[in-house]
Amino acid sequence: MSFNANIVLGALLVGTWANSVLYTVEVIQTAYYYRHFKNDDWKFKLLVTSAIVLDSVSMIANYSSVYLYTIIHWGDLAYVQNQYWFDPLYVFSTGVVAALAQSFLTARYWLLARNKFITVILFFFIIVAAGGAFAGGVTLAVFPKYKDRNKATIPATTWLIAEAVTDVSIAAALVWELRKAKSPIKETKSLVNRLMLQTIRTGSAGATIALVVLVAFLANKESNVPTGIAYVLGRVYCITMLANLNSRERGKAWPATYSGADFETRVEQDLSEGFIHVHRTAVVNIDAPPEFSASSFKTNGILNDRPAAEIEMAVATPAKQKTGRIHRMILS
Repeated sequence: MSFNANIVLGALLVGTWANSVLYTVEVIQTAYYYRHFKNDDWKFKLLVTSAIVLDSVSMIANYSSVYLYTIIHWGDLAYVQNQYWFDPLYVFSTGVVAALAQSFLTARYWLLARNKFITVILFFFIIVAAGGAFAGGVTLAVFPKYKDRNKATIPATTWLIAEAVTDVSIAAALVWELRKAKSPIKETKSLVNRLMLQTIRTGSAGATIALVVLVAFLANKESNVPTGIAYVLGRVYCITMLANLNSRERGKAWPATYSGADFETRVEQDLSEGFIHVHRTAVVNIDAPPEFSASSFKTNGILNDRPAAEIEMAVATPAKQKTGRIHRMILS
């Protein structure tokens, strides 16, 4: 390989600059999460902690690469002909961080759709992507010379294509379920639109970067341009997961509304269950005869003053069930 400082060292240096910006955003998001969601279930805290630690390891590997190439071994052409421990390490850690973030979003799909078949397929894609990353890291460790990078073509291609397919598939599955939801309530329609926009952004970010890395790698396997771009991949997945976790809102009550002789009270109760928000709505009609029906709970001129969670809920139709699931999966 003829030495070209721009594509061998310059690409890595620029990659660490972008890495620094995104890691700063990641640290801010992490601090916000631990400050505002102290009561989250331990599983979600473990998820966040694991992702941050692994992503930090990846970042350290990236900076170590640039420091060793440009400072410790500057001018040593024999040294820059090879890849060292930091390259397999960043590939391993990035693959695991991506798998954690994608599993988190797949779990959200399951909460919304309860579709076992699609959920299994999504997790299969995640496993394939993680396997490709692991195989790629092992290949770099066994064949460290830049001239042998062609040996990593199959695992690298598998990893990056699988990452893109997984991201797009998760986003498409979520959007499809959200499009099927129908509700006459303006607030719910607005929520669905925001969920769809957030889902599309979530799926497109990682997939776009993965495909750009793949194209750059196939164009020149001995260049570090794809490596420099891939430096930010782990940060993007971590920020995506944290942004979704931090988008949750605290509980609030809807104001009572009056319509003719009917007094309708809607009480919305937010129950924080990890990253799930359960919204319960109770409807009480004043001027109705005292009876129970299959669709509502009615009182004879007396407003039941029990807590909203204790009021008998309406029997949900399929459309209402879908709306209720949306309120349980706040992506914002």
